[in-house]
Amino acid sequence: MDGLRGVAILSVMLFHVCLRLQWNVPANAKLAALFEFGWIGVDIFFVLSGFLITRILLETKETPDRFKNFYARRILRIIPAYYLLLVAIFVILPFFVEFDTEGVKRIQRNQGWLWTHMTNWGFVWHRKVWATADWLAMDHLWSLAVEEQFYMVWPLAVFFLKRPQVKQLCFACLVFSPALRCLLWLMQMRNGALYFPTPCRLDGLAMGALVAVLASEPGGLVMRQALFQRLAVGVTALLGVVMIWRGGLKFTDSPTVVFAPVCTNLMVAFVIVQIAIGTGGFWQRQMSLGFLRAAGKYSYALYLFHAPLLHPLMFLLPANQLVAYFGSELAGNLTFAVFFMVVNFVLAFLSWHAFERHWLKLKERFEARSGSADEANI
Repeated sequence: MDGLRGVAILSVMLFHVCLRLQWNVPANAKLAALFEFGWIGVDIFFVLSGFLITRILLETKETPDRFKNFYARRILRIIPAYYLLLVAIFVILPFFVEFDTEGVKRIQRNQGWLWTHMTNWGFVWHRKVWATADWLAMDHLWSLAVEEQFYMVWPLAVFFLKRPQVKQLCFACLVFSPALRCLLWLMQMRNGALYFPTPCRLDGLAMGALVAVLASEPGGLVMRQALFQRLAVGVTALLGVVMIWRGGLKFTDSPTVVFAPVCTNLMVAFVIVQIAIGTGGFWQRQMSLGFLRAAGKYSYALYLFHAPLLHPLMFLLPANQLVAYFGSELAGNLTFAVFFMVVNFVLAFLSWHAFERHWLKLKERFEARSGSADEANI
């Protein structure tokens, strides 16, 4: 699963860096547009999280201290690095850099949304603009807020409901969230109202959870492999229709936000099924590639740090200077993109080995079963 997680984080990072660079040459702009799909990397994370978390919850359903163990392990995985970032930016950084622009002051005034894992609701309340300005970008933390809110409620459902009821709840969420997005679109609500609220993003988490529930049933996923394959082919075609209809896959386009996650969720579910079955198929081989697995291993730190780093790195090594140096917009921008990725990987590597893994060792104190490599990274 680390390879799939790697696809998600690389998609998001390439999407953000290509979005910020200037593309004035039409041919280069078309090339950069290929990465506009990268926002769906967040949906990949949602489906994968739903699957892995629900699998853990189902396997520990009858164990003692199941709530304590689950929440303790979640806290150890998420909280230390997350709050390290917030402390670095809002407590330590002001001693060295003045928060003297109105945009950065606005982020500082609204930081409570970040500390309480309510960033996505802050976007609904204030609009997304408050979380990114000038040299500071914190808008990416909305998706972590969605997952944290999911983690608070979902264990209650899995532990107290019977498995058929959990499956029914998954199906209900798979219908409810797209229907809610569609309703808000038809009501001509602004795009953020469709994109950020937790009720509008439950279908990705529920899709992953459904795969986990099906895997725990007699026959598991093997007998449903063909069904997921047919669904994946169908939604791939549907996604192509959406792209033709809307002229691409833009996250700022409301109809795309309504339909694209549905397609992505089913496609990712199919890939998870292929990996979980372990038949050595195409997707299992691709997700086993070393660089994807490495990206997946360090994906949490990469996700946390890449957005706040982007603007300072653009100041440190301006892309327009690289363009002038190479005499080529494409070469200059690609050089900056590589520089951006390398710096982030170095920082994520240091974060994992110097900080995160020491917290993760404490998870052994809250172990109800033998852990897996996949679980260690969620």
